[in-house]
Amino acid sequence: MTSKELIDLLKRFDPQSVVRLCINLPGRVIQTHETVWVADYGNGPQINAAIDFRGFSVYVGCGLEQLVRPIPEKAIDLGEYENPEDAARVHDFFVVHAGMDEPLRYPEFDYENWIPPRTKSGQYNPIIARILREKLMRE
Repeated sequence: MTSKELIDLLKRFDPQSVVRLCINLPGRVIQTHETVWVADYGNGPQINAAIDFRGFSVYVGCGLEQLVRPIPEKAIDLGEYENPEDAARVHDFFVVHAGMDEPLRYPEFDYENWIPPRTKSGQYNPIIARILREKLMRE
């Protein structure tokens, strides 16, 4: 828009009326500003208004998903177990103790007091072993 076009548009209004700058997203108004100023930053006039961040939450340096819940590793190997029920409960145990927001296969099961079985190889999975170690240290 040129200065002349803006001046011509403003001539339609009462010279004493307050001019507001409106910032909006599709379907809703975000902010209106009565305090605006015009400056020249080298390429002609520019209308300015300071954004008021009181209505926003601004997070710097991370994505929103990182703030909502922990992001799981891409492929978590919890080991092989004797039966599918044990494997599902070990997975649920991991989800509960890692604080993840995932649905559980057995939501009524007591994962706080349960000690998961060892894998088919007879060892604890390193991830499960770490959770058990931390849990026992707290108790």
